[in-house]
Amino acid sequence: MNSPFIFSREVVNDAFVGRREELSWLSSNLSNKENTVLIAPAGYGKKSLVRNAFIQAKKQTEFKLCTCHLFNVRDEYAFYTTLTHALFSAACATADEWIAVADQLLPLSQPQIIVNERKQNNIQILFDKQRLLENANEALQLAERLAGQQNVPFIVWINDFQEIADFENTGDFQRRLVSLWKNHHQVGYILCGSKVNAMNLLFAEKHPFHHFAEQILLEPVEEKSFIDYIIRSFSKSGRVIARDFAETIWRTTLGYPFYTQQFAHLCWTNTQGFVNDSMMDGATTDLMNHNDRFFRAWVDGLTMPQINYLRAMIDGIDRFSSSEVIRQYELNSSANITRVRGALEKKEIIHFVRNKPLFIDPVFEMWMKKQYFDIG
Repeated sequence: MNSPFIFSREVVNDAFVGRREELSWLSSNLSNKENTVLIAPAGYGKKSLVRNAFIQAKKQTEFKLCTCHLFNVRDEYAFYTTLTHALFSAACATADEWIAVADQLLPLSQPQIIVNERKQNNIQILFDKQRLLENANEALQLAERLAGQQNVPFIVWINDFQEIADFENTGDFQRRLVSLWKNHHQVGYILCGSKVNAMNLLFAEKHPFHHFAEQILLEPVEEKSFIDYIIRSFSKSGRVIARDFAETIWRTTLGYPFYTQQFAHLCWTNTQGFVNDSMMDGATTDLMNHNDRFFRAWVDGLTMPQINYLRAMIDGIDRFSSSEVIRQYELNSSANITRVRGALEKKEIIHFVRNKPLFIDPVFEMWMKKQYFDIG
């Protein structure tokens, strides 16, 4: 029997848990072509939310969806080529259509359309780099022009949007995007990013994208919805988990969807009948072990002052600048604490909520406490 708990891919329909308010909000934005930004860590359910919103919005509004991934994009040229290819893939069904659209809508960029005969429907668009950069506005206006040409709205869904922050001359690039995209009336942009601190900075006050999109804040999936889902999923598969154990799953993972589903899955695989205390303990250990290699890689990239800062957080320290804390945790000086904190934010290990440092990843925090520092 397959596990009812899904954590390695997008979930839709009945497998989608909670977030009804956010789903309705995003679906409405899609129908109205409102620009939207979603900021949350990887595994927090952004893609699942967007996918379910598309399903819901499609019942009310016709549109074409363009999906664009920037995880391997490091400069403007790669951005334009990636975006253009994604738009052509969404708008054109045949090679002839690719060629026609390129001739009509990209006359200055003059791309080549290459068809791979060995792979069905594998079509590539190739640009001369210098010519594309000189005529970049063609690529940035393409979505609006395609929507006008085909008489149907476009939704452009861009993942890992935070990567543009590392482009050379990123400020000028961001201003260029905003100056053109803010005037698009037949296109709605969904900008998603998993690096929380980098994304928050991109959309912060006094930055080009500050007023560009409406931000939907993704909180942890609400406790009752997830607990009821866990209990119901066990029951449907002929297994039983007590409510207090389901509550432990949610509270251990703080409603972080990837980990909550993974923890529930591990509990489910550990029993053929009723979940008991030893099964819960085994699943907790399995949860840390399953993610151990990722967490080890994170720690390997930390300096000792950064590790000491995390230990202080785990110990509940909230006044880092006191001389006693600086001495006890070997943080050297107040100026060094500022540098350490900035480095941990840049590495997306911590963020600040109401001026208090918190781990972004709750299972990493638990792993650091139990496995790294060996705190019972």
